[in-house]
Amino acid sequence: MKKSTKCFLFLTTATVAGMYAYNKFVASSATRKNLLTTKDGDFYDWKQGKVFYTRQGQGSPILLIHDINPASSSYEWNRIIKRLEKNHTVYTIDLLGCGRSEKPQITYTNYLYVQLITAFIKDVIKDKPDIVASNLSASFVIMANNIDKDLFNKIIFINPVSVKKLEIVPDDISKCRQRIFELPLIGTFIYNILSNPVHIDRNFRNKYFAKTNLISSKMEDVYYESAHLDDNKGKYLYSSLLGNYVNINIAHALKKIDHPVYLIGSRGIKNNIHTLEEYRKLNSKFEIYMTSNSNLYPQLESPENIATLINLILKQDEA
Repeated sequence: MKKSTKCFLFLTTATVAGMYAYNKFVASSATRKNLLTTKDGDFYDWKQGKVFYTRQGQGSPILLIHDINPASSSYEWNRIIKRLEKNHTVYTIDLLGCGRSEKPQITYTNYLYVQLITAFIKDVIKDKPDIVASNLSASFVIMANNIDKDLFNKIIFINPVSVKKLEIVPDDISKCRQRIFELPLIGTFIYNILSNPVHIDRNFRNKYFAKTNLISSKMEDVYYESAHLDDNKGKYLYSSLLGNYVNINIAHALKKIDHPVYLIGSRGIKNNIHTLEEYRKLNSKFEIYMTSNSNLYPQLESPENIATLINLILKQDEA
């Protein structure tokens, strides 16, 4: 065997071994603090996998649905649950592919989450809840309402994604991105590189929070852990997001909503008021509330203000 061939094989073997070792190290080190425990919740045995949820408080039911990305989980609502459970039975859910829920090797689509939310309400809550959804997850609620308009009571969206952005569907380039991340070794390696603590911190500072002094190391550790639970299988959701499979055109469904929807928007997000006006242009029944000093996740950054606003909305028209 030629010396150059031996060298190539050696480097290839070393590279593969290095990526494998790195992937295993990340899967172990990212979750060693065990911050996302399951002791205070339960699992809903859904057809596509086990889904973690919590139930707290007493009163009319309210379901809180976090934003959708591999680092997300119901931890997003931790700081407002106690402020809501005084008057409500508060349900939180880790969407499939996120947090403590299973992360099956599938393509994650908008309709998958529509099915999950619908089934969860009918099988677990067994009542008609108010619902609060964050960012991209607002689209799941809109499409679920389109299928069953009697599924929810009041609907609240926090910083929903632009209608135009949701119109971007899979194409050859996005499908190629998805296939790369689904590769057994190199896809996991790239995913781990892009989901490292530095990237998590950058998201908190540039996207999630407006006031960086309010960011805690625990928050970042929880998001990092969530991204790597279940042996880094969050990469399958990540690949589906890159492939634009979770997007859907919601314009027609928005027009069909025949009861008020409440939009909570952060002034810290560029062009956010324009995004919310897009929604109201399609349905004049939508009401807009703007909040200051926060970015994408005001429920984490300004929990008292958001909980007060949610309680105020839910009390409207009571009696």
